[in-house]
This record gives sequence, structure tokens and C-alpha cells, in this order.
Amino acid sequence: MAIGCDQVRDLAPGFVMGALDAAEMAAVRAHMSTCAKPHPELREMGGILPYLGGSLDPVEPAKHLRAAVMAAALADLQARSVEKEAPAGPVAVAPETAPVLTVLESGRSAGLVSLARVRALRTRRAATWLTRVAAAVVIVGLVGHAVAVQGDLNHAHDAQATANNFYDNLGQPGARSAVLIPEAGRKGAGDAVLLPSGHVEVLLHALTPTTGDEVYMVWSSVDGGSVVKAGAFTVDDTGVGYLKMDNVPPTDSLWLMVCREPNGQVQKPTGPAIVTGTIWVYSTPEPASTF
Repeated sequence: MAIGCDQVRDLAPGFVMGALDAAEMAAVRAHMSTCAKPHPELREMGGILPYLGGSLDPVEPAKHLRAAVMAAALADLQARSVEKEAPAGPVAVAPETAPVLTVLESGRSAGLVSLARVRALRTRRAATWLTRVAAAVVIVGLVGHAVAVQGDLNHAHDAQATANNFYDNLGQPGARSAVLIPEAGRKGAGDAVLLPSGHVEVLLHALTPTTGDEVYMVWSSVDGGSVVKAGAFTVDDTGVGYLKMDNVPPTDSLWLMVCREPNGQVQKPTGPAIVTGTIWVYSTPEPASTF
């Protein structure tokens, strides 16, 4: 399944989230391994979507807050209508009809202003103030939730930089990658890339946060050999995990498995496998024709 640059741009969000089917994921990786054109959409989507997708939950404003916003907006509209209907200039009103205020302005003579107009202006200002405050409360509630999940701004910047660098590496000439697919009933997905330098990087998202001494351990097997411990990482509320492995020996295939382990001292897999995948350095030979 061969695809072009336009199709890669269309599939970029699903690719970085691991949401495409196996054929589409393979087609994007194949295109990136041979295409000489830049694909900044993978870097941009990779820096934003995995982080937000695993960290932000929808926030429904409280019913009383929604009612307050609607009431304030209605009051603001009514006040604007009163102001438009009021006469533009000072109007003298008989005392028995409505009380009046005498207003003195610097450099101007005294004039009569309707008390109803003053009240209307005050009502409009109060409604505007209430609307702004209510809107600010909604915004603070939504944004504050995201900020609390991210931890702090520096952490968010570091996470985005890591994701950007990972997806840049994914498009390097000669890089080989694999989609890490979740095991049945497990939560998590991601990608792994083997660079020409021999380094392997793993980026996962939508993982369940670790607690206490728990870690996510990456286990590897070179060319079907014994399973060895490659490294470990912890996961916070963002659900994002990253690991860089150095000095990977030359190999035709590198099998990877990520498990949730009770601590980083385990020497063999004990926890459940979360995701697995294989990086093929050379193309799998096609079966010989029978004709």
C-alpha cells in the first residue's frame, strides 16, 4: 500500500496516536523512510495530540454556573435595550413623575439626567461585570484542570520537546520503526524507532499512571534470543512514557515488550504485558513463486 505526501498529512493525527489500522501505519512508516520532503505535521501533531489525548478529560461546567452566565447575559441584553431606548440628551422630568439628579461636569453647565437612565447604566455595568466574572470562572475551571494535570509549564515544554524530537527521528533516512500495539484488555499504545546510530527510542501514551515503586519496564529480544531488561520509566497523570536505549547490537529484528512491574529491580518479566512490537531492520523475504 503506497501513499503520497498528501495522504501522510491527512493520516498524521491518527498515526501519532496509533489509531490507524496496521496497513495504514505501515504505509506511513514506509513513506517516511524514503521521502526526502519534510513532514512537519508529524512533529507538530506528535508534540500535542499524545500529550493532550492522554491527559485531558472533558469538563462540564456546574449547572448553577451555567445558569448564572445565562442570567447575566440576559440582563446585559436588557440593559443595552434600555440604554438604546433612552433619549440621547439630558431630559428634565417633573418631580412627581420621577426623581432627577443634577450633574456638574468640569467645563460644562449643570444638566438634568434621568435617574432611570443612571440605574440602567449601573445595571448594564453590573451585568457586564458579572458576565465577565462568570466567563472567567469557566475558563479558569477548564484551563486550571489542564494545568494541574500537566504539573507545571516546564514539564509540559519538556514533554512536547521530547515528542517533537521523537517524531523528527522517526523520519530520519535509514530509521526503522514499529508500532507498539496494546495487548488484549490493556491500555496504552505508541511507537518505537531504531536509529542508524544504534539507539532505540520508545514513546508511549494513554498509559495508566504508576504509583509507589511501580515502573513500566521495557524488555527486548534480539533476533529471537533471550529476553533482557532494556530500561524502565515511570508515568504521571499525562499518561506519557519515554525511554531511550543505547548501544543496541546489530540485528535483523528487535522485539520489544513493555510490562508494568512492581519495581525497577526485577530481572525478568513479572507484570502484565502492556504493549508489544517488532522492529524489522531488513524486509521479510517474500515466499518463492511456485510457477
